[in-house]
Amino acid sequence: MSYELHLLRRGQDGPWDHSIEKELNPGPIVDSKEQEKQYLAGALCRFNQALKEARFDYTGLAASQKVDEAEARRRFRHIELNSDDYSGIQITLFDDTVDLIFPYWHSGEQARSVLQQVWDYLAVLQTWGSFVTYDAQLERVLNLDTDFETVLQYVQAGNNSTYASASHV
Repeated sequence: MSYELHLLRRGQDGPWDHSIEKELNPGPIVDSKEQEKQYLAGALCRFNQALKEARFDYTGLAASQKVDEAEARRRFRHIELNSDDYSGIQITLFDDTVDLIFPYWHSGEQARSVLQQVWDYLAVLQTWGSFVTYDAQLERVLNLDTDFETVLQYVQAGNNSTYASASHV
């Protein structure tokens, strides 16, 4: 189980749930959006060097999708950043949205530390990318100045329910 946060540009309307989209990256490649994603990915990776960009195998994706490599590059043009530390944080930058997820496996001070990393990433994205953050668990837009403890309580409660349900399997 993962905690999910969705970011949209300020002034943009939903949907907040990207999982319902039929196509991963619809529409044509727009150079300015590609540059913006690279800029944000670079800023996040400089902020924390534990973030690493996942590289897509476009030849393999083209074969599995039964399309040419150019179409695979169009479809899989998002940037996926994965943390190579204990946090399990994953940030996916799309043309106009960002998804940030992290697992519920943290507890105690480690949960606070991971959430602080998440909060720092959200601050970078909100400042440099003009995003607002929607918390799918709380079903509302977050205020980074006031909502840290509320989210932390939810993360810790989710951690407890994850272990409780795993113990019954």
